[in-house]
Amino acid sequence: MKVEQSICCNDLMKLDVLDSSGRKIGKIGDLTFKFDGELKLSKFILAGPKWEELLESLSIRKDRDPVFDGSKIKRIGESVHLDTSVNQLKTTLDKDAIPKGDIRYSVLERMEIIDNHGKKVGYAIDIDFDVSGAVSMIVGGSFIEEKLEAFGLKADVDIIVPGNVISSITDKIHLRVTKGELETTMVEAIKPESVKKTQEKRQVSQQVTKVRLFTQRPM
Repeated sequence: MKVEQSICCNDLMKLDVLDSSGRKIGKIGDLTFKFDGELKLSKFILAGPKWEELLESLSIRKDRDPVFDGSKIKRIGESVHLDTSVNQLKTTLDKDAIPKGDIRYSVLERMEIIDNHGKKVGYAIDIDFDVSGAVSMIVGGSFIEEKLEAFGLKADVDIIVPGNVISSITDKIHLRVTKGELETTMVEAIKPESVKKTQEKRQVSQQVTKVRLFTQRPM
């Protein structure tokens, strides 16, 4: 899977998905992730037309959505380009299409994040993929917003925590670090120069600045 630029799930799900002939076959409706000590992308689930999704939600029609992994994607740019046809993909009706233990993005984004002392940090409001293929969480919530506001920032910045900072995922996302370590790393990551650049950028565009925390694996 080749990503031309850093992209998050919410933006990815807005893109058209094209098959190997260049035909539009839908958009990504959900994704799944595996966690084996580090958060990793597993599967993409293709959403059908709105009328089809409605029938499925009402249990009038079986939930039969095509499923594929990164190996089926040639590249991701202004669209998601597959190297196969939709008819060759497995669907959610196939028992082995989604591996056991995979967690859906639609579930992850509602999960509370807590530090290694059980203190609430925020929520996983999105998942980010960078050009190297690394998977990270975009963290939001009152704690994060308070720290950004202290720098005169808020909607202009995504706070990104790498998947290797997660210790476990149950009904909540557990971090390896304390809330204090997260705060300290944020302070170090958002330097005055970064604030100035972001404020200047705000005047000419709505581009979001991505601040990546823990560029080295925490102890």
